[in-house]
Amino acid sequence: MTSLSMLLGPAGLLRRHALALTLAGLAGVAASAATVALLARINAALHRPAGPLTEMVLAFTGLGLAMLAGRATASALSNRTGQAIIQELRLMLAQRILAAPLDALERYRTHRLVPVLTQDVGMVSGLCLSLPMTVVAASVVVGCVLWLAWLSWQLAVLVLSALALSLALQRWAQERAIVRFEAARSDEDALHKAWRTLGDGAKELRLSRSRRRQLLDGRIARHAADIARAQVQAGDLYALSFEASAALYFLLVALVFAAARLWQLPSEVAGGFVLALLYMKGSLDQVLGFLPFYARARVALGRVDELGSSFSNPESSSAEGTPPPLMHGIALQGVRYAYEAADGVAPFTLGPLDLQLRRGEILFIAGDNGAGKTTLLKLLTGLYRPQQGELLLDGRQVDDAGRDAYRQLFSPVLSDFHLFEELPDTDAPPAERDAAAQAALERLGLAHKLSVRAGRLSSTDLSTGQRKRLAMVHAWAEARPVMVFDEWAADQDPAFRTRFYREFLPALREHGHTLVVISHDERYFDVADRVLVMDGGRLQETAVN
Repeated sequence: MTSLSMLLGPAGLLRRHALALTLAGLAGVAASAATVALLARINAALHRPAGPLTEMVLAFTGLGLAMLAGRATASALSNRTGQAIIQELRLMLAQRILAAPLDALERYRTHRLVPVLTQDVGMVSGLCLSLPMTVVAASVVVGCVLWLAWLSWQLAVLVLSALALSLALQRWAQERAIVRFEAARSDEDALHKAWRTLGDGAKELRLSRSRRRQLLDGRIARHAADIARAQVQAGDLYALSFEASAALYFLLVALVFAAARLWQLPSEVAGGFVLALLYMKGSLDQVLGFLPFYARARVALGRVDELGSSFSNPESSSAEGTPPPLMHGIALQGVRYAYEAADGVAPFTLGPLDLQLRRGEILFIAGDNGAGKTTLLKLLTGLYRPQQGELLLDGRQVDDAGRDAYRQLFSPVLSDFHLFEELPDTDAPPAERDAAAQAALERLGLAHKLSVRAGRLSSTDLSTGQRKRLAMVHAWAEARPVMVFDEWAADQDPAFRTRFYREFLPALREHGHTLVVISHDERYFDVADRVLVMDGGRLQETAVN
């Protein structure tokens, strides 16, 4: 897929701005035509007796203003259109990521995602902004060549031959440079992963010199050196081809003089060629200088397109729709889910399993680490799509069209939760929402640490256990029918652990919530209506004492 089709494909970005781009192109062509006409006037004035001064001044002024107006119009339209395309591209990618199936997003990995959203989108942005003016520069070159062909087709053939050789050199450099840019871009992903390790493993790195050496010498230094080497090699290729083209260009000027004398062409023809060649040198350099940038942007466009195609989703693209009511319960029937196999390791498979979640009950799920408890929660909440079997709500299958609406039934506090600074939007008035959240902070022993104002928490810089309590505030604020807690009590002190099981869970059920709790605290299993044990991807019910 070419880079232009990538930009046209997923969202039709260029098509939606076709009118503005066409107007910018026409303005650029008009500016190029005025430029060529001005060069012709200058060449004529140098080799012919001067006409009336007023006529010459008006012609030069008019053509100069036309050239200025055309270039200014093309530049302004290109800039505005380029910024609009960039804005839509960023929004399109954000929408793709938000709509992506969770398992596809997890497989893609954050260290690959962030460079696409920052570095690659920035490269595509630069392409959108520079492409229109490069087209204007190319139209100047074309216009000059057409004028030269009108002056002398023999010399024009000579010029075109030299330009073709110059473009062939650039093509040769680009094909070899793209291979190096691709290699550098892959190393960028690996380097970004190492950057994350600097922050995520900060404590461990400071406690271990050997790990610091592994990270710095074995990963960061190696990937940084590979990136530098690939970029230098690609830059050298372009520099060599560019300088060879520049030398060829000035050799062409000498050849024009020699050919004009050999063929006994008028001095006006030779002078016009030299004038045009010297003028269009800047435009030609702009076009040739765009090629290495285009090569990098082509690689970036490939990564952007890969991200879009990786996140194809069979679900409805609409995020609207009223969440369905929960009248009786939720069921998994014959559900199976298998992860992708790692090299030499059999994939973990969950199920097939059956599960009934009744409205208003407290369900505990226990099991060893790696038994599949979190995967079960993701299937139950609609975050994962069953590969086999059915997800049922009140006896009706939850299909792809209704899966996003179904997910709105759940308020989760997952083991790998993200803590937002803003409270979720609810139907309650803002003042009432803030007051309820502040009361929840008091109840959870966090009011002395932070406060709520205009739906925003004053801080999230807390200990792990306190952050989990704050995540519970978010879940309470949403007040959805089903609340899910994945090892919530694991990081709490004994007092809050007891309050969670003996006070919070019964109170939530009294308010009409259905509760799903992953827990290993056997001494609190009597709080549950049922306890299910996950073992090797299978479920079995155990007695509640």
